[in-house]
Amino acid sequence: MGNYSRWEDAKKARPHTAAERRAAIEQDLDLGQLIYDLRTAAGLSQRELALRMGTTQSVISRLEEGGGARNRMDTLARVATALGRHLIVSFPQQLPAELKDAVRVA
Repeated sequence: MGNYSRWEDAKKARPHTAAERRAAIEQDLDLGQLIYDLRTAAGLSQRELALRMGTTQSVISRLEEGGGARNRMDTLARVATALGRHLIVSFPQQLPAELKDAVRVA
């Protein structure tokens, strides 16, 4: 994780919550880290990604910091399109042992 210390700081700044809520927060942070990793691998700044998505740099910053609230599917689809990627939502009966370029939500 290229941004490890920042994520650890963000996790520590959030109040302790019930296990279920904590799991949701961890998923948000994992998704933010994935967006950060894909953006930087593409050689884009937050501002450049925002321009491609038709939004602002602050929106990208919030997404990469875990979004605060659950990220909306249409926003994630716009991120994928702007990065030349695909967004896939799947409901498999069994999860593969490893997911590449993905975040496990359930």
